[in-house]
Amino acid sequence: LLGGEELGPDGEFHASSKVFRYDPRQNSWLRMADMSVPRSEFAVGVIGRYIYAVAGRTRDETFYSTERYDITEDKWEFVDPYPVNKYGHEGTVLGSKLYITGGITSSSTSKQVCVFDPSKEGTVEQRTRRTQVVTNCWENKCKMNYARCFHKMLSYNGKLYVFGGVCVILRASFESQGCPSTEVYDPETDQWTILASMPIGRSGHGVAVLDKQIMVLGGLCYNGHYSDSILTFDPEDNKWKEDEYPRMPCKLDGLQVCSLHFPEYVLEHVRRCS
Repeated sequence: LLGGEELGPDGEFHASSKVFRYDPRQNSWLRMADMSVPRSEFAVGVIGRYIYAVAGRTRDETFYSTERYDITEDKWEFVDPYPVNKYGHEGTVLGSKLYITGGITSSSTSKQVCVFDPSKEGTVEQRTRRTQVVTNCWENKCKMNYARCFHKMLSYNGKLYVFGGVCVILRASFESQGCPSTEVYDPETDQWTILASMPIGRSGHGVAVLDKQIMVLGGLCYNGHYSDSILTFDPEDNKWKEDEYPRMPCKLDGLQVCSLHFPEYVLEHVRRCS
């Protein structure tokens, strides 16, 4: 559990640098080494024994810094920073590389796609969040068809799938426009392909793969209503389905979901017990 925002003694929410690890054996949370800087609305990816935290922001500052946590040493260190200041982006690991898409840079949403390749890491003379250094691990890739932030992305069958998000932010009124679009990235060809759009645009939703289908859960819809619906997308047929699963118990925005794959012997034990 990394960063985010927590309520401070002044009654305001502030970005956090705290890191916690859940221990299922003790059913408890353990405090680990803090990140070097507090971050919210940043991206995270796991490659090998390292957890990478990319860019993000506090209330007063937007970062391009990237740092990684060594799970064997309980220690953070800065690595090559992201090319630009950014928050509200999404990160996913594919083929031992960390892909970052979209987000907010300056005052607009972004189509940008960058990939971090740790195998290209060299010596960096100065790794701080305030001093720009020459990067050699980040590489720009083909841009998405739509600029977006607060979207969702996952890897499936060697490709990256991007769903929804906020496409337009009107700074004068602080309003946003949800995006229903779906697109897929093929790293072999470095190309994005537009897929069937979601029935309704949304941001802050959750995504996971289950039974060869991609599930999209909840979120804030473009009409301003929170959702309890579950959508399913079939990558083979490029089709969306609604109401294939029961609705969630409540309407949620900003959620995270995952699918758990249990060994067959565990499932067999559950069947016997039920």
